Amino acid sequence: MHALAALFFLLPTVAEPPVSLTASDGTGLALTGYDVDTVIVGPLAFTELRLAFDNPQNRVIEGRFRLVLPEGAAISRFAMKIDGQYQEGEVVEKQAARRAYEDALHRNQDPALLEQASPTEFSARVFPIPAKGRKELIVSWSQELPSSSAPWRLALQGLPEIGQFKARVRQGGQEVIAQKKARYVPSADLVVPPSSSSSPSAAGVLRAGDVVVARVKPTLSAAAVDLPGTIILLDTSASRGLGERGDRQLVGQLVKKLLAAQPSLSSTTLSVLAFDQVTAPLYSGTFGAFTDAKLTARRALGASDLAGAFAAAAAIAKDKSLGRVILISDGVVTAGKDGDALVQSMSALKAAGVKRMDAVAVGALADNATLRLLVSQTLPQEGVVLPAAGAVDVDRLAARLRLQAKSKLAVEVKGATWVWPRELNGVQPGDEFMVTAELPAPIAKVDITVGGSAVTVGATDTSAPAPMLRRAWARAKIERLQAARAQEQSAAAKKELAEQIVKVSVDHRVLSSLTALVVLETEADYARFGIARNALTDILVINDQGLALMKRTAIVVPQPIKAPEPPKQRSEKSATKKKSMSRDDSAAKSAADADGDALADSADEESESSPAEGGAQAPSRSAGRSSPPPPPSARAPSAPSPAPQAEPVPVMASESERSRERRAPADMAASEDRAEVQAPPKVEPYTGTFLEVMKLLRAKNMNAAEQKARGWREENKGDILALLALGEVYEAKGDVVEAGRAYGALIDLYADRADIRRLAGARLDRLSAKNTAAKALWPLAEDTWRRAAQDRPDHPQGPRGYAWSLARQGRYAEAMVVIDEARTRGQPSGRFAGVDRILNDDLALMAAAWAGAEPSRKPELEKRLKAAGVPWESAPSLRFVLWWETDANDVDFHIHDGKKNHAYYSQRDLKTGGSLYADVTTGFGPECFTIPNAPTAYPYRLEAHYYSRGPMGFGMGAMRVVQHDGKGGIVVEDRPFIIMVDGAYVDLGVVKGPLK
Repeated sequence: MHALAALFFLLPTVAEPPVSLTASDGTGLALTGYDVDTVIVGPLAFTELRLAFDNPQNRVIEGRFRLVLPEGAAISRFAMKIDGQYQEGEVVEKQAARRAYEDALHRNQDPALLEQASPTEFSARVFPIPAKGRKELIVSWSQELPSSSAPWRLALQGLPEIGQFKARVRQGGQEVIAQKKARYVPSADLVVPPSSSSSPSAAGVLRAGDVVVARVKPTLSAAAVDLPGTIILLDTSASRGLGERGDRQLVGQLVKKLLAAQPSLSSTTLSVLAFDQVTAPLYSGTFGAFTDAKLTARRALGASDLAGAFAAAAAIAKDKSLGRVILISDGVVTAGKDGDALVQSMSALKAAGVKRMDAVAVGALADNATLRLLVSQTLPQEGVVLPAAGAVDVDRLAARLRLQAKSKLAVEVKGATWVWPRELNGVQPGDEFMVTAELPAPIAKVDITVGGSAVTVGATDTSAPAPMLRRAWARAKIERLQAARAQEQSAAAKKELAEQIVKVSVDHRVLSSLTALVVLETEADYARFGIARNALTDILVINDQGLALMKRTAIVVPQPIKAPEPPKQRSEKSATKKKSMSRDDSAAKSAADADGDALADSADEESESSPAEGGAQAPSRSAGRSSPPPPPSARAPSAPSPAPQAEPVPVMASESERSRERRAPADMAASEDRAEVQAPPKVEPYTGTFLEVMKLLRAKNMNAAEQKARGWREENKGDILALLALGEVYEAKGDVVEAGRAYGALIDLYADRADIRRLAGARLDRLSAKNTAAKALWPLAEDTWRRAAQDRPDHPQGPRGYAWSLARQGRYAEAMVVIDEARTRGQPSGRFAGVDRILNDDLALMAAAWAGAEPSRKPELEKRLKAAGVPWESAPSLRFVLWWETDANDVDFHIHDGKKNHAYYSQRDLKTGGSLYADVTTGFGPECFTIPNAPTAYPYRLEAHYYSRGPMGFGMGAMRVVQHDGKGGIVVEDRPFIIMVDGAYVDLGVVKGPLK
């Protein structure tokens, strides 16, 4: 026991569930069935996982499915049970799959969408999950075992209680694991030791036809090297939340082991630098003076900006003449530069005298491919990537950090038409690698050389299942094409390579970063989107005999293929027979159901509304509500104070010199201004712990609010609401840096979700307007808006947010290009009513701002707008633009002027001037209310009403005030919001007069 304790360091982490299905608002579903079946063949394994989840709520919900797999795993099947039968997902180009999913969701059909969120994480949207019902899924994947000394492992730690658990693993025709358990809470992973999965007599090469898969161990030697002065870069971004304590302890253990192996390090300089979206020194001194107690603790928050970390490390290296960098990170970049730009950012380290960088990859989601790219061939000496998870051999880590590594070792298979990988980098003695090749069948012998030296591969097994090898070949080909695309500079060539990746992925049913697996309800639905199912790739499955192919050539595609029909919109002219839900109904129900259950049925049988949660009809939204809703019951709780709001942000070069005026709090005492627009009491829009935090903030009990929010976040590191609550607390306390890290954490944890990126962008926009120092957040806000726009260009708020982020920095030319592209792209049929007019407004306002900053450009800009059919903005105006980051739910915009007039979806105009462009009922918004010319009815009171959340959970979004003086002077003010209760109103504050 003592010997093992000396060799291994067990990272004290809390395991994150490798499989989960949660509601969009974060509510977990019960895992009632977990049935895993695996077949291991040499260095390859194929796994089929059947899952059953139960929805404990009394409403239909959309779920977010998450699955973490080993590095190199390739998903080939995703199926969902619909009406008692499994409907198979099809591999489709990602954007096309997303459009198909969202169209089906708005039709109240049964879609599912699985995407690759990161190299080892896969996520899916699943709808519907019935009220008090069950959702059953199948996921299958193939993988390569990392080495002959590593076990096959299926992650189970972190899973909640499983109602029925079943596991079967077969290797070499033998059943090596067979388990059945009820009400099982896993305390360990499922493991097949290397003695079972590999042996000296086992075949080193698998072959089927012209496909060869081999595990190779290069023959080489390497000398030990002494460490010079060193910087340890420690990742403290939000994704390291569960491992933050273990990561700090790993730093301490590693420093001790390096010092023991090289005593001369005692007087050598050591710096430990934490990084996320900002950097912070944790230790500065020598190896000999270091103790764990001197390592400053830092909570894991913020997005991960590796390029920023390299810049900070370069400054330290230059100042202290340090030659090595040890990066401890998962390597997942969620902010700042990525791809080639990230690699190029390492030139700063090289210029500062750094000779080598190594990476210790921590966490189940580590992006080893990116880390290998960074440590390889970027600095004068080759670095290595060392995995660190679970029980870590710190002695081995320290030894390998002091060992040379070899690069550019060419891989050749005699007679092969192509080989992947073509070369190996960062190789040290004992390392093993998988090689895939196309070798014509007449060539029987498999001869492999690495770096010009022959490697011993053992016997060739030609009995391996061909479909299994063919998927390994497809995965290798996708990797090869992705590597070529990453290095390509030509946009046209990149596009062509992307098309090739999609084709290989679709043809061979191997998911890639450019494709998704989409499940639709019927064959007609697939046909509607041109997803051909008449000659589909057979599906690899597992039965009692082992691996088998499920034939699918008998599917008949309905004809003709039709374009998608737009979802039904609310009609204001044909609803005389429909009932409305009054504000009284909303308030009473929300007060009674503050736990978030669905509203009761309030529509008759003729309603065109979609079925509501639990099988009830959703409330009708029709001309039957032609008059403003009456005030809520006086017994309802009063409205909360809104969160602290940003100061206005003028979109002008001189904006830092302009005076600002904070808007008045919504709960201020009645005054002459306020009395004119005082609203009746509202239903509390928050519930649970978020409500508790907000109440503490209203009471100005900042310390208690921070303690409550931090405790909530510690209990659930990935809870969106917990992070928003933490950000609200830090904003209220005036701590801009920590508030920014709280909102940056949303980016880090949900980097693959454009809606969460936009949510974070709106929060960062508000925060960065607080003061001059807060402008340091502008690059992060711009980055997250840019990535959201690239990821979902079909959601107009992404390009809009990105363009305005550019405009606020005076980059008008770029901003107008983004808006122009969004205008010409067009919108999905039946979605985003009124957005074309909003985009035209954006273009005109940005042109006016540019002309205001550079008057000589006005003629050119006027000509440009005229060609686009957009009128010049020559008069003053005031706009309120509302958007929300949830799909298939309904948020309404209400505008009250100082003369007690009220505009909303059924009465879109104010008598005093101004109109609401459109009423968006299909999620996201935006909705815009514009007052042309100078407003005459200040103050304006604004609120968002959560008419119906549908299956999506809580509402989250923002309202932006945009003021134009008619001469190019534009000021914006952002007001984010959250609504958690159906029927609730959130006060978006008052615009008392012109923004300054």
